[in-house]
Amino acid sequence: MTSRIQRLDPTTASRIAAGEVIERPTSVVKELIDNALDAGCTRIDLDLANGGRRLIQVTDNGGGMSAEEAVLALQRFTTSKIRHIDDLDRLTTLGFRGEALPSIAAVAEVELITRPADQPEGVLVRSHASGASQVSPIGCPVGTRVRVQRLFSHVPVRLRALKSVAREVQLVQELVAHYALAHPQVTWHVQHDGRRLLFAPASADLRQRLTVIFGQELAAQMLPVSWQSLDLIIHGAVSPPTLHRATRQRQYYWVNGRPVRSPLVSAALEKADGTLLPPGRHPVAALGITLSPTFLDVNVHPRKTEIKFLHERAIFAGVQEAVEMVVQRLAPATLPWEEDASTAAWEAMLVPALRIGDAPVPYDLGPVEPDMAALRPLGQVGNTFIVASGPQGLLVLDQHAAHESVLYEQLMTAEPSSLELAEVFSLHLSVGQAHAVTPLQPVLATLGFELEPFGRDTVLVRAVLVRAQVARPRRTGAPGRSGPSRLARRACPRGPGRARCRQGRRNRSALRWPACPARAGHLPGPWPAPARRIPRRPRRCAGSARSRWFPRTGCGAG
Repeated sequence: MTSRIQRLDPTTASRIAAGEVIERPTSVVKELIDNALDAGCTRIDLDLANGGRRLIQVTDNGGGMSAEEAVLALQRFTTSKIRHIDDLDRLTTLGFRGEALPSIAAVAEVELITRPADQPEGVLVRSHASGASQVSPIGCPVGTRVRVQRLFSHVPVRLRALKSVAREVQLVQELVAHYALAHPQVTWHVQHDGRRLLFAPASADLRQRLTVIFGQELAAQMLPVSWQSLDLIIHGAVSPPTLHRATRQRQYYWVNGRPVRSPLVSAALEKADGTLLPPGRHPVAALGITLSPTFLDVNVHPRKTEIKFLHERAIFAGVQEAVEMVVQRLAPATLPWEEDASTAAWEAMLVPALRIGDAPVPYDLGPVEPDMAALRPLGQVGNTFIVASGPQGLLVLDQHAAHESVLYEQLMTAEPSSLELAEVFSLHLSVGQAHAVTPLQPVLATLGFELEPFGRDTVLVRAVLVRAQVARPRRTGAPGRSGPSRLARRACPRGPGRARCRQGRRNRSALRWPACPARAGHLPGPWPAPARRIPRRPRRCAGSARSRWFPRTGCGAG
């Protein structure tokens, strides 16, 4: 009887194991960077082609390997980092499993060129999924270069699962930025299809590295953090409470030089800021934690992006105290979301003090949905929220978010007008912003913004949007509604069958100049006069055959 359980062949087993480690080009870059840093390099060059699908090349100036070591490095479970199981409790290197290069070779074609400092020549080792390694001598500088070509060419399912080229490149940029913050003593150079994406020269000053990663404007506002206890060191920089983001994407943490994702550290950071942060916002941070390797476990995740702290409460308390010491040095200021937040202020507030009824709302709702139109504003709280009543009950609206939504709708339906600046000004962007602005330049040009690249991370702004006239549907309702009434359109000298004059288009309400002021005297009823008279100038009205003197607020049709 044939057994239903059989041992897999080595090729199938290696591809299955590689799937746990190599998921996308970012996984390959991470494993190769770990090896380069463990080799003691001071410079790392990364070249990508087609988002990493066609080529990933990592070059370092580390210690290099001999011919025997290079061949052995492409075999599974071979490493120079550990010797026995007890070494896992005191790891000081980034890599330790001995499966990075074999896993990459199982799903791509790998070419390894390396040379140690004590050898006159280097060695070239080629390995791919369908054959054995090929070894040959080659001349090369001291260090190691790994070329990964045709990633996932033998695993079409994994290849189709990759994101777009731009998204994969963005993920690689974020990964390299994380490593660059954790290792400022290393020079980093990243290229994609021959275009430089990042260049971070080695520096002992963390603020210089923050300028490269975050941009000059954001890095200048970051607050340095330096805190130390008996067996724990926390250093880095955090943003002031007035500087925050909608996501945690700008939060970078590393432990003993290893970039990690830690919900524990994120929670401690936001706990330190407390009520100084508005709801739903997150600070910007770049924090490094140094502690004994015996107090953490790095072998809890296949891609080594998460770790386990032995004393989580101590880490939480240390990060919270380190950030609180920095925040408390700032001068106290009343933030918009803290106005009237004290108990005495709420107790002194009386109900009649609220603005009820027809009080003006500080922003225009503009075109709204039918359910929004049924809302009735009741008052304003903290200069931030609007309380309104509607069919669904009592609603609290974030006026800032609502205003942004209105502006966005107006911008999308507007006829933009561009103003060319007399003096252009430069705008410094971070690495991610500069990469995102380049494909958006045609879209920004249609909106009225003219940008011109000026260097690697700087753009020149030559024109800006000055006014957007929203195209709204014509309405013939009663006075007081949006759009001129029939009476207003009849009073325009152009006639009811022609286009409305500018005055009728600007003044939507029939309560304010619903008709052309040149003919307003011929309409029945009392019409409001202008608030002040302004110097007149000769204009020619399209509704008249002779020249007349009209105020500047006149028809404008001529």
